[in-house]
Amino acid sequence: MKEDRKIAAVILVVVPILCVAYLIFNNELLIPPGYSQALDGYVISRTLMIIFGLYLVTQLGYFILNMTKKD
Repeated sequence: MKEDRKIAAVILVVVPILCVAYLIFNNELLIPPGYSQALDGYVISRTLMIIFGLYLVTQLGYFILNMTKKD
């Protein structure tokens, strides 16, 4: 039972990080069709994705640190 929760926790941490990394490097998904001139929204959305990704990596670090302290 604990092993299942650990696997689910790892999946719930890794999947958002991979999604954010994909959105940061794939430029076309952040610009809606027909708005190729709207670079302000693109810059804001990309910045928010980078901030969210850094937040997730930081939380992952805290999670791993707390797991090692318990052992």
